[in-house]
Amino acid sequence: MLQFYFLSIFANILAGLTLTSDYFAEKFKGFLPFQELFSKNNVKTTIGIFAFVVGFLKLLIRSNPADVPVVGDLLPALAGLVMGAGLILGIIRERGTVSAEKVDNLEKTVMTYRVPLGIAGLVIGALHFLVPGALFL
Repeated sequence: MLQFYFLSIFANILAGLTLTSDYFAEKFKGFLPFQELFSKNNVKTTIGIFAFVVGFLKLLIRSNPADVPVVGDLLPALAGLVMGAGLILGIIRERGTVSAEKVDNLEKTVMTYRVPLGIAGLVIGALHFLVPGALFL
């Protein structure tokens, strides 16, 4: 379904921008308003849940096989799952609603590499949009 295809692209780009907003704000001064928007907890939570749900649904519902090969949606789906989980775990960690020991390992793994993960999500989203028929994208 084309709807999930475009939702996947949109979710990956939004989650990538959210994860890399601090980095881009340092490099590009014009990105400061977006950094302020993406630093709000409710925006992070919404984008995290959105990216995770779309990534999960993308694993279950694939695009038309004539348009995209069988595994063509694998990387965008996994990127959405990982970036969404990272954003959600970051918010859970900040609020302190779950013990730190349970979230600590996953949060360290994802949030330590949030900038490369966000840039990878941006690249995967852009490539998935530009080259929809490519294998693994």
